[in-house]
Amino acid sequence: MAEQPDAPALPPEASPAEQDGKKKKKPKGKEKVRSVWISFTGRIFAQILGAAATIILGLLIARQYQVNARKDSATPTADAQRISRASRPRRPGETALVVLPLENLSGDPQQEYFADGMSDALITDLSRIDGLRVISKTSSMYYKGQRKPLPEIAQELGVDLVVEGSVMKSGERVRITVQLIDAKTDEHLWANKYDRSLRDVLSIQAEVATAIAQEVKVVVTPKEARRRTESRAVDPAVYDLYLLGRHSWSLRTVDGFQDAIRLFKEALAKDPDFALAHAGLADTYSFLGTAGYSTPAVPGGMLQAKAAAKRALALDDSLAEGHTSLGRVLYYYDWDWPGAESSYRRALALNPGYATAHQWYATLLSEQRRDQEATVKAQRAVALDPLSPTMHMTLASVHYNGRRFDLAVASGRRALELDPNVLAPRLILAGCFMAQGNDRAAIEVCQKAPSPPHPLILATLSAAYHRAGEKERAGALRRQLLSRPGVSTAALVRLHAGWAEPDLLFTALGRAVAERSEIIPRLGVSPLFDAVRSDSRFPALLKRLQLHN
Repeated sequence: MAEQPDAPALPPEASPAEQDGKKKKKPKGKEKVRSVWISFTGRIFAQILGAAATIILGLLIARQYQVNARKDSATPTADAQRISRASRPRRPGETALVVLPLENLSGDPQQEYFADGMSDALITDLSRIDGLRVISKTSSMYYKGQRKPLPEIAQELGVDLVVEGSVMKSGERVRITVQLIDAKTDEHLWANKYDRSLRDVLSIQAEVATAIAQEVKVVVTPKEARRRTESRAVDPAVYDLYLLGRHSWSLRTVDGFQDAIRLFKEALAKDPDFALAHAGLADTYSFLGTAGYSTPAVPGGMLQAKAAAKRALALDDSLAEGHTSLGRVLYYYDWDWPGAESSYRRALALNPGYATAHQWYATLLSEQRRDQEATVKAQRAVALDPLSPTMHMTLASVHYNGRRFDLAVASGRRALELDPNVLAPRLILAGCFMAQGNDRAAIEVCQKAPSPPHPLILATLSAAYHRAGEKERAGALRRQLLSRPGVSTAALVRLHAGWAEPDLLFTALGRAVAERSEIIPRLGVSPLFDAVRSDSRFPALLKRLQLHN
C-alpha cells in the first residue's frame, strides 16, 4: 500500500545564532502560502512517481513469472493452448472458419460417432470451397465437450467464424441445427434447421456448406455447385457403417485399422458402389502397408490400398480423399514420383482445405529436394490443423531434411507435447540431436518413448549409445532388436546407418528395394545417410531409383 502524504511542511525555525543576532525577515502572507503549497505538491508528485514505478516493476515481474510458468508447463493441454495461439498464415482475402463438434441430442451416448461423423463431413464439404480456410477435424475435436467462450477459441485457432450446432438421429430421420457466428463479436450471422430422411444426409451437408459460403460472400464455382446438387441418396445403414469405420480409422492403431476394414467391407456388402467406403478402405490399407503403423507392415497392404482407391475414383472422381490415397500408394510403393504429385495436385484442386493432401504433398516435395515448396505446403497443413501432432511432425521432417535442425527440434517438440505417444516426431528429434553431435539428447528422447519400444526406437537408441561410446548397452539393444521376429527392413536400415556399417547397410537397402519399403523415397535427402553419400554404391543406387543425391 502507498504511504499517506505527509502534512504540509511548517516554515523553518531560526537557528540559535540567528536568534541571538539579527532576526530573519518573515515571509508575507501570499509568499507563505505559496511556499507551503510547493512543498506539499512536490512531496505528492514524488510519491506518485514512486508508486507508479513500483506498479510497473510488479507487472514486469508478474509477466516474466507467467512466461516462465508457460515454458515450464509440461501438460499437453497447456501446451496445446500455447501453441494454438500462434498466428496462422493465411492467403489474401481468405476467411478462416472452424466447425465445432456438433452436439449429440439423441440422448444415446452410442450415437456420439454419428454426431462426430456429421461434423467431419461438414468440415470436408466446407474445406472444398476455395477462399475458406477450414480448421481440420483433429483440431476441431479438441474442443469437444469444452465450454470456452467463442472469442477465445477464435483467438487460439486464428479464425474469423465459428459454426456450431447439434444433431439428433431417430430411426431413419435426422435433425440438424446449424448456426454461423462471428467469432470476434459472438454475433449470430445465420442459422437453419434441417429435418430430413437419413437417405438425404449427403445433400443436407452440401446445402449447409453452400448456405455458409453464400453468407460469408465466398464464390462457389458452377462446377462445385453442380456437384453439390448431384449428391446421391445413401442407405442409412450403409452410412452408419461408414461413419463407424471412419471413427475406428481415426484411432490410428492396428486394432482400429482392422475394425475399420471390417466396417467398410460391411458397408460395401450392402452397397458396392458407395465410393466413400472404398476411399476409407484405401486409407486404411495404405496405413497398414507401412511399418510406421503396423509392425511388420501388412503384406499386400499397399496393393489393396491402390485397388480400393482406384475403385473409389471410378465411382466418383471428385473425391479428394481417393486421389490422396492413390498418391500415397504411387509414391511409397510404385515410386512413381510424377504420378504421385499429379494425384496430390488433383486432390488439392478438388479440396484446397484438405490438410492431409497438403501434408503428404509436402513430404513428396521435401524428399524430391524441393525444399521451399515443401516448407510452404507443410506450413499450410499446420495452419489447417494446428492441434494435430502429425502436421507438426511433417513440418519437423521438412526442416530436418533441409538441415534446419533447430527448427526441426521446435516442431518435433510441439508434436510430442500434443501427443507424447506419436512415433515419428521422436525419431526426428533423435535424428536432429545425432546430426548435431548431441547423442545424449538423442538417448534421452528415445528413452521417453512408450513401452514396449517400437523397433525403430530400438534401432535409433542402439545407434545413439554406440556413437556415445557405450558399446555394451548399444550391443544389448542391438541383440534385442535382431531377436524380434519379423523386424522391419526400415529398422535394420536405421540400425546399420547409425552404427556406420556400410556393407550391412547396403545389404539392408537391397532388401528394402526388393520389398518396396517406404524408406526408399527419402534416401536422396535424409541426413541419416549423409555418412555414405560418398560411397560409390550410394549414388549408383539413387540413379537406379531416379532419386537426387
